[in-house]
Amino acid sequence: MAKPSMKALAQLMRGLDYCLLTTVTSYGHLGSRPMSNNGEVDYDGTSYFFTWAESRAARDIEKNKHVQLNFQAQKRTLFIAVQGEATLTSDREAMEPHWQGSLEQWFKDGLDTPGLTMIQVEARRIKWWGEEEGELELER
Repeated sequence: MAKPSMKALAQLMRGLDYCLLTTVTSYGHLGSRPMSNNGEVDYDGTSYFFTWAESRAARDIEKNKHVQLNFQAQKRTLFIAVQGEATLTSDREAMEPHWQGSLEQWFKDGLDTPGLTMIQVEARRIKWWGEEEGELELER
């Protein structure tokens, strides 16, 4: 990759499904948990995750929007760190384009599951290491 670009990064991320979402807790500590990123999506700097409105992740984001996503490829050397800002929504119209049927294993009533919320992470800075290294600063 000659010059880091979002398009080139999206190609590297293709097929990466799981990441660790790290939030800042109410005590100022860092809390991480695995989240499914849906590896079939073309990455454009925004990530979407579904969780419960009362989850620790959602409560942390309500108090501090700064988060980090950490990805690691399984079959090649690739590590990606995404620093960003997270928001929450329970608006069905906003969630619908990002819903995948496989999520029903956790949310039995699909988008109608009581307490369902979506985390949207807007990347601000992305750094990756592997066969190729790069860094992107995003202005939003």
